[in-house]
Amino acid sequence: MGKPEGKGLMDLVRNRLGTGATVDDLVEALGPRGFGALISLLALPAALPFPAAGYAIPFGMGIVILGLGLATGKGRPWLPARILKHRLPLPRPDSRIWRVLAYLESLFRERPPKLQGPLRVIAGAVTCCMGVLMMIPIPGTNTLPGASTFLMGLGLLYGDGLWTSAAVALGAGLLGLYAAAAVRIFRLVHLFQ
Repeated sequence: MGKPEGKGLMDLVRNRLGTGATVDDLVEALGPRGFGALISLLALPAALPFPAAGYAIPFGMGIVILGLGLATGKGRPWLPARILKHRLPLPRPDSRIWRVLAYLESLFRERPPKLQGPLRVIAGAVTCCMGVLMMIPIPGTNTLPGASTFLMGLGLLYGDGLWTSAAVALGAGLLGLYAAAAVRIFRLVHLFQ
């Protein structure tokens, strides 16, 4: 199964949005795939192995809100009106972003399973949990949840059930790992009291 004609992000940005497009135009054009675009955009800084000073909590909260919308079956992501009216900068034709998008579109494509029913609810719940884990104020603890969430967002954006399922599995594993670490820390703290 290939990517349906004209549904690629490069096509959307280059040919259908044009200059002067707003965030609302992008979200409207993407429809339910807008969840993936916004989730990956918010998760990218946390996925990078750099300190998350100042953005982990607001971006994590945004991911939680998007995950709730995804889990509850909303048709498109909710954003405040002030953000929706913001104009998007269109990258120059020689910008590196086009090469990055071309590479992403070579990795991600529409394939099963479709994100509907229980898988959509589970993906939304895992996205919410990853958003919460990204807000932990301990250096280095948000990179893995950020990477999982970034992968989830790209899978959702491109309708790639394989990558979305892999991100759900990775997120569930991370939840288990963080829960086990929290239990150990809790026991250790009680040992010294």
